[in-house]
Amino acid sequence: MYWPTGSARRLSVESQGFADIHTEAVHMSCARDGLLWLVLTRSALLIWRARPAELVTAMVRTARSIHEYGANLCALWRHDSGALVVRTERDTLLFYDLVQPTNMTAVHALSDSTAPDLVPSAQALLSTFQPATGDAYHTIGGDLFGGRIALQLVFRDALQVDPGISAIASIDPEILVATRSPAAVQLIPWPSASDERPSAPSAPPILLASLPWLTPSPLVHAEHSYATDLSAWLTEDGCAYIVGQSDAWIGACAYSAAENGAMPVTTAVNARFSLLAVGLEQGDIIMFEFHTSTQSPEKTHTLSLTPHDTGRVTSLAWTADGHALAVGYERGWAVWSMFGHLMTHSFRSDWQSMTRVYRDTFQFGTQSVFWALGGTELFVLPRVPPADAPVKDDDKTLVYILPFLKAASTAQLMPAETDGCFLVGDTGAYIYRGNEQSDAGLLMPDNDIWRHVPFPPEYLTWQWPIRYAAQSSDGRFLAIAGRRGLAHYSTVSGHWKMYEVASQALSFCVRGGMVWFQHVLIAACDCMGEIQIRLYSRDQALDNAHLLDLAVLDAPVVTLQLLDTSLLLYLANNTLIHYNITTTREHVRLILCGSISFEGIIGEPSRVRAFSWLLPEQAEALPTDDLTMATLVFLIDGMLVLLRPAKASDDDQLSYDLQVLHEHIESYWTPIYAYEALQQSLWSFDGQRVLVWLNLLQHSDAPDYVFSVDDTYPLCILTDRGIILGADSQAVVRRTLDTTAYRLRLSTSLFLDRILRALLQRRRVSEAIHSAAPYVPLEYFAHVLEVLVHDILEKEADESTSASLEDNAPLLPTALAFLDHFDVALQVIVRAARKTEVSRWAYLFDAAGRPSDLMQRCLDRGDYASAGAYLLVVHEMEDRPTSIQATATALARFEENEEWEILRHALSFLHGVDQNGETLRACASIAAKLVRGKSLLSMENDLEGAQDVPLSRTPFHPKHPSRKYSLNESPRRPSSLARKNSLSSMPLSPAQNTPVLRASSAHVLHRAARSASITLSPSMPRMQANGRLVIPVSPSPGPLTPKPS
Repeated sequence: MYWPTGSARRLSVESQGFADIHTEAVHMSCARDGLLWLVLTRSALLIWRARPAELVTAMVRTARSIHEYGANLCALWRHDSGALVVRTERDTLLFYDLVQPTNMTAVHALSDSTAPDLVPSAQALLSTFQPATGDAYHTIGGDLFGGRIALQLVFRDALQVDPGISAIASIDPEILVATRSPAAVQLIPWPSASDERPSAPSAPPILLASLPWLTPSPLVHAEHSYATDLSAWLTEDGCAYIVGQSDAWIGACAYSAAENGAMPVTTAVNARFSLLAVGLEQGDIIMFEFHTSTQSPEKTHTLSLTPHDTGRVTSLAWTADGHALAVGYERGWAVWSMFGHLMTHSFRSDWQSMTRVYRDTFQFGTQSVFWALGGTELFVLPRVPPADAPVKDDDKTLVYILPFLKAASTAQLMPAETDGCFLVGDTGAYIYRGNEQSDAGLLMPDNDIWRHVPFPPEYLTWQWPIRYAAQSSDGRFLAIAGRRGLAHYSTVSGHWKMYEVASQALSFCVRGGMVWFQHVLIAACDCMGEIQIRLYSRDQALDNAHLLDLAVLDAPVVTLQLLDTSLLLYLANNTLIHYNITTTREHVRLILCGSISFEGIIGEPSRVRAFSWLLPEQAEALPTDDLTMATLVFLIDGMLVLLRPAKASDDDQLSYDLQVLHEHIESYWTPIYAYEALQQSLWSFDGQRVLVWLNLLQHSDAPDYVFSVDDTYPLCILTDRGIILGADSQAVVRRTLDTTAYRLRLSTSLFLDRILRALLQRRRVSEAIHSAAPYVPLEYFAHVLEVLVHDILEKEADESTSASLEDNAPLLPTALAFLDHFDVALQVIVRAARKTEVSRWAYLFDAAGRPSDLMQRCLDRGDYASAGAYLLVVHEMEDRPTSIQATATALARFEENEEWEILRHALSFLHGVDQNGETLRACASIAAKLVRGKSLLSMENDLEGAQDVPLSRTPFHPKHPSRKYSLNESPRRPSSLARKNSLSSMPLSPAQNTPVLRASSAHVLHRAARSASITLSPSMPRMQANGRLVIPVSPSPGPLTPKPS
């Protein structure tokens, strides 16, 4: 989705001679085309270029003008960015034209030939598009830094509105003016800049009392959406309306403060997903879904930052693609996804305490926000901080620009590419390299697995913003497309390829998306009105003469998908076309297989965001039959729709059974390249939860599993790792910096345990075994099963006496039966037991079996680590004779198999079981008898050694003189292997007495006990002052001999 990255840039106009103007800023607004934006102060109007961010022109009103008309309040752009209007405090509209000299040659060409030509300065251009090593600027004409063309603000007219102005909105080609007394609305035409084209007469005002669907209260806010041709109105009595106009104004009420209690203060219309955001006085944002101005909008969800003190909502701004909403609050800001996932926010209590001087004033309150073209930058006009605010801004910053990263799926969603993840920024892309990591490395926190690929400055200079980006399935190739042309990149060579002939690049634009098929780039293009499907080879230069194939279509492409060798195109005329990609040694060709019209099924083709198909498993027909056999999934706005094919009885026409799976989906995945058990599944995200249908072809009534992801946004599904990869934004403040640095933090969530649980709940054990089998080689597979058993145990053990469990068959026995099919079953059971409370053990081992029997099975399998873990459970659950016998058996097996580390921990555990050592003596005595030959656990031998062999000091004479170590050095301790070698090299002769060997074994056991955190103290009866471990028993000492090897 959208995440902030890096630090915010600061824009100031103090160097241009506007001192202290930042304290007077009251409004900020962006033009409809996104190329220009303005900042309005109480006395000045500043026009800026969006990229590079640079002041273009400014106008400061005189004291006489302010006295006569009043100070500035807000401003509106005309739809073509050629004029604007300023509303003042004294109910006056000031009209200005934005003009440029016509006798100068244009250098900076825009996509719209009628738009003004804006040439950035050399300084601004170089600061924004910095060439990398080996890159250079090449422009048409060769003179990049030629003369600049400045814009001029020309005062056109002033209109006094006697009834008083309560709200204004720009409605092409007029201005909506809402008056206060009487409460009315009136359309006023924009003043004409030419005497030959006089302005149209104003329409008569319409009293709000004459509109039956509207309360007769004055408007306080109005906003118009050009894409939907609908407006949002707020009235003084706290009502919000969605309004349209044909012959007359007609609307429907969406919100009423009389019913809900909070007053609405601002709105924002999302044309892409038909959402209306209403910001309230207390800080909440309520979302409504609308269709027409005659139907009442339906409330979908509420965005709330409780318990943070946000203050009232000051500004709302949707991204151009409608996927994210920026919210300006009185005391901060936040960014939400369209269906309610919180991406980032600024509400922290330690901003000023984390650094000595903090200058990001926008973190403490905003007045206006808007998104730049492409959605990779957020412009923020901060609220003027009070005098006692804990911030300091010596730069007198006027506006902050916060860079953002966005998922490439916001422009083109590819459901089949479940593990493909890369992000697009303003000047580069970040490619996910998780597939190159090991299992353990992938789960490590703060693992940097991104590869940054900067975009070529030459392409960005002329074709910004980037509209489409596509990555190959193996991650080797990347393609981008801006306003015109395209470019592609190889991660192997590290080089970009662009059109060498500028006229060819400028003759087409990518419209509908791009996709990689091996080394071939497939792009849907609009070439001067002709819709084409072009095939480019990465191995050849970008030139129209080197196209591998070209197909011409009769309608624009809405979106495209690549499924194996099938290229699916959904067109604006409601037709789905299927091409099969055939490859030979010399050629790559598109072969038309068929098409289907969805007229009458899909109402608005332009609202289709993505689609995919699921083929039956038994399908081995020709590619031409795939389209008629496939089950289709469409994502229309936020509605996830399933279409099942059904043959008509009377003819060969194909019909579909339509089913709506969910109405508010942000993204979805169909892992057709996953393991067999998941190939027919469907995964989706609704802003709060992940919904999973395990087999969409068999049943699709309700999702098989639903789980929430609170703090992270899912990016992709690593089906071969059993992981959902998510991301969230982290704000970093350091003592040495005066600003906030944002970074993207990845998180991993296991999904395999949840899928297995869903199958076990339906008693589909065989399917669960089949689903889990491919994941057995994973390093963390045992952990997955442990999480599964642990979650089931904690839920059912607490409900074992309640009616809810009595009515439903317990799931734990089924889960344990499922575990028996895997070698790690015994290990999983004991790990799950030791991670839960002892009170739940009885419920677990009633189903799993006696702990002593499970420990014996571990010993028989040679799994001594798991057997050692069972010791605690055995001593807690079994009776004393059984516990002592089972423990002694385990100790004997540990010694026989030289598992000294496990034996050390076992002795340490037995030492702490009771105060007098009875359990340790009993277990060691029995274990010594079970060991074949002489045992080191023989307590009599250790007593004899302790009585006969005192410790002696051995003189040591170093071969080399001692030296001092630096701060980063230290004397190295011999490794364990070196110590073993030195011990084994000691000559042993029959003349040597056995107490030497006894002393050596005592020292070994003493070091083992010390490593096991056994504290040496005089109060411990089993530890002698000479440092040897002694086990007191009844006195019957005997000789100790080495254990035969």
